[in-house]
Amino acid sequence: MATETIERVVVGVDGSAGSVAALRYGAREAARHGAALCPVYAWAPPGGEAADAVSPAPSDVCDHWERAAAAVVRETCEAAFGPTPPGTVLRPRAVRAAPGPALVTLARDPGTLLVVGTGGHGPLHRVLRGSVRRHCLRHACCPVLVVHPGPADHRAAPVPDGRPRMDAPALGGTARPRARAA
Repeated sequence: MATETIERVVVGVDGSAGSVAALRYGAREAARHGAALCPVYAWAPPGGEAADAVSPAPSDVCDHWERAAAAVVRETCEAAFGPTPPGTVLRPRAVRAAPGPALVTLARDPGTLLVVGTGGHGPLHRVLRGSVRRHCLRHACCPVLVVHPGPADHRAAPVPDGRPRMDAPALGGTARPRARAA
């Protein structure tokens, strides 16, 4: 099998311990290959796209969701690396899409490595929404690494239960503060 050059490492993040572990591992791989590191948080509105299609959210609520999604990426990067980003090119992204298909699509180019974590959601979530890890392993046309979190990843995770808050902002446009793990 011929070895391809890794130019980009796409990492699925959601604030969970599994995504912190995946981001740390992805950063090591990006540094080893001289590749860009691309943490990606794929999100959908609370209630899903179907609910938003039936009753579209006002633009200020959509703006809040986009800011909250960007915060998940930023906070996961901070949890993984601290205040200093890794010594690689960092290209964080938040995309409004289903996580599995979004990661597979973003990792479709030759020279891409896809890294995902495990353990972000419970069994009920996997039954209702499916496993992002399984979707990526089945559909990605690039190498996929699955990373299990360790104790340090659990302590660092900005969203310990793996469920970022995407609630609508309170009246007056101010969002409720997010609870942080100690």
